[in-house]
Amino acid sequence: MRKTPLVGLVLIVLAISGCGGGGSSNVAASTGTGSGGGQTIVTSGPNVVTMTVDAGPNGNSVDIPYITVTVCQPGTTLCQTFEHIEVDSGSYGLRILADATDTAGNPFSLALPQETVNGNPVAECTQFVDGYSWGPVDTADVEVSSETAQNVPVQVIGDPNYSTVPSACAGTGTQEDTVSTFGANGILGVGPFAQDCGSACATQVSNGYYYACTASGCQQTMLPVAEQVTDPVVDFQTDNNGVIVELPPLGPSGTAAAITGSLVFGIGTEGNNTLTAQTVLTANNYGDISTTYNGQALPYSFLDTGSNAYYFTDNSIPDSCLSQGNWYCPSTTLELSATNLGQNGVQSVVNFTIANAGTLFHQYSTNTVFDDIGANAGNQSAFCPNKASVCSFDFGLPFFFGRNVYVAFYGALTSGGNGPYFAY
Repeated sequence: MRKTPLVGLVLIVLAISGCGGGGSSNVAASTGTGSGGGQTIVTSGPNVVTMTVDAGPNGNSVDIPYITVTVCQPGTTLCQTFEHIEVDSGSYGLRILADATDTAGNPFSLALPQETVNGNPVAECTQFVDGYSWGPVDTADVEVSSETAQNVPVQVIGDPNYSTVPSACAGTGTQEDTVSTFGANGILGVGPFAQDCGSACATQVSNGYYYACTASGCQQTMLPVAEQVTDPVVDFQTDNNGVIVELPPLGPSGTAAAITGSLVFGIGTEGNNTLTAQTVLTANNYGDISTTYNGQALPYSFLDTGSNAYYFTDNSIPDSCLSQGNWYCPSTTLELSATNLGQNGVQSVVNFTIANAGTLFHQYSTNTVFDDIGANAGNQSAFCPNKASVCSFDFGLPFFFGRNVYVAFYGALTSGGNGPYFAY
């Protein structure tokens, strides 16, 4: 899972074990700078939803994209629509906060059917690097724009009926079970895989994610893949092979009060989602690509709308100008580059800028969008599958400004080849 919803949070690099395998692409190797030139943002269509980067429901978010999602009791017209659902290309599935308020000002009140295992209700401990979220797994019909998915397993975070958090979950970090602590009314994970865990949770009891709850408490349990929290996009009737994140470039200042773009469903399935990317990078078993920065290969790198900055390790850049977080604070703005490499051998040079975050946040204190902020990822050994001290480069939301970025789902057939891949 990858999510950094608020200013000052650290790198998130959690591998999703047991998720799928590598795909392949029939696109020839190419090199590009990813400048975003010639970008066209689709603004209408049944497979398009408006995406806004703003201060969020708490008024203090930075570089977090949000959309509107409708959740319904399965097979009924009993629905609630929620704004400020975070879009996260580094996690999987839909999660709603139990204390969220819908667009009509009403609290979340849907009585959704609960998932069960051996007759016992299922709950999940969703782990992000900045904390964990706890709540039951229910089923719902999900609507986004004119796309619908039925009977999708979703998580309701912070359900008051599940107020006791198992110690194995509570020990994973800081609890984020309210809109105030989470920074959104919910989160839609549209990463390269369908489920948030996969075969590991279907075959291992001590998987760290799923729990069966009885009157005596909740204990870890296996859960079949089909019953795990699932990205509803893969269950759309059409336009279900991937998504396109389309956000405009920022002006010369590199900052804005808020911006609007689009989240487009499907790749090559409609006239408005044709694959026009110059670079297609197939991903590995973790949904990651390899990035070389400062001569070091980082094999578990990723493109993540759920991270609010470029997160990477470079101890030559000062990072102590703010009391919260390891924000980079160079004395002069840095022009940097990294080289991305897909499993298919495609390479792409990415040029990016890192400015002094302390200066920016002070000078533009009312702005919520920045294209040149970064933070020190520090030692990543606790998260790296290979236990290396550094293994990843997190291209957070600043990477997405001025680009149309495609996320193809694992095993999905697209005009760019089979997923999983990232393209831009």
